[in-house]
Amino acid sequence: MRSAAVLLVFLALPVVAGSFALFSDTLDLDVGSYRFVKFRITPEMAESTFISGDFFTDSLPAKLEFILITDYDYRRGWEGRGEIDTLGVVYAEKGPLFMEVPDFGDFVLIISNRGNTDPVVFAADLSVSFTGSGVTYDSLPFGMTLLMTLLAVGVVIAAVLLTVTKLSSGKA
Repeated sequence: MRSAAVLLVFLALPVVAGSFALFSDTLDLDVGSYRFVKFRITPEMAESTFISGDFFTDSLPAKLEFILITDYDYRRGWEGRGEIDTLGVVYAEKGPLFMEVPDFGDFVLIISNRGNTDPVVFAADLSVSFTGSGVTYDSLPFGMTLLMTLLAVGVVIAAVLLTVTKLSSGKA
């Protein structure tokens, strides 16, 4: 199963349109503790989106738990107000990590040391890759340019009309 995920990552890399770094650091995870990484996927990035990368644990080999949930579910679960819908769960000791991100929105990747009897040092280099364009169209610059042009034309027309009325009233 793990080799199939690695093969899928290598086959998917040529068609990746964009990516961004999600996590590249080292963490100390005590027994039963977790850390989280928040990230956002825009609609332009939501096509074939996945988290991939390599990680390892220092000291004893320990199976870590990676849980993907929405930011809303994370906040709701933290406040103890309902059930949490997990979007993906991966249990792994070390090596490659591959997890699909199903849609766009705000997400939280939880890295948990739940179930181990010793603290773990977790080191990883994870990124989010997608085949969508990733380019968000922003109509604000065009709208502002159009507004400023219309305003400038209006000021010029008003100045011309004011000058013409002053000159025509002064000749009479």
